[in-house]
Amino acid sequence: MKGTPIFFLFLLSTQLCLAQLKFGLQGGLNFDSAGDIKLVSEQLQKEGSLDSKAGFHIGAFAEVDFMVIYLRPELQYTKVRSEFENNTIDNTRIELPVSVGITVLGPLSVFLGPTAYFNLSQKSAELNLDAIKNKTNLGMHIGTRVQLGPIGVDFRYEKGFSSVQSQLLSQAGVPTGGEIDIRANQFTLGISFKLN
Repeated sequence: MKGTPIFFLFLLSTQLCLAQLKFGLQGGLNFDSAGDIKLVSEQLQKEGSLDSKAGFHIGAFAEVDFMVIYLRPELQYTKVRSEFENNTIDNTRIELPVSVGITVLGPLSVFLGPTAYFNLSQKSAELNLDAIKNKTNLGMHIGTRVQLGPIGVDFRYEKGFSSVQSQLLSQAGVPTGGEIDIRANQFTLGISFKLN
């Protein structure tokens, strides 16, 4: 009985010694569902969903392997574009996903974990937008990855937990009220390359 804690400490230290730290670069495409918009003017009120266009992400990652389980924090810059009635809105943010994964079969693994979002900007040529109310947001992601040597390909779904809103001030120079919610709700297809 007295040897049990010592055995677990020995087992943990052995796992830490066997753990391998890897790091690399990654990038890919984002297919964001873009969010919701509400326009209010003197004559009417419109509500709808923003139409999504493909965006991109680029960044770096570190990965610590513990046999079949791994921990992978990532840091990436993301830009997505959305449209509403020919009005384009560009959103940029920093994303910090932290994945816990398990190797299922050969090069195939599944992973999930929390994601922190730091919204940088929201710009539109046609719409005058106020600053984003809450620049930070938390969410979660789940996905699968195929690792072939140093090259990895992953497919994941991400969702922000709370809304990320900004106020609409005018449209094409005409004063208009309303708000836009751009919380992350996206599928991503990424490719990564391990540098060591």
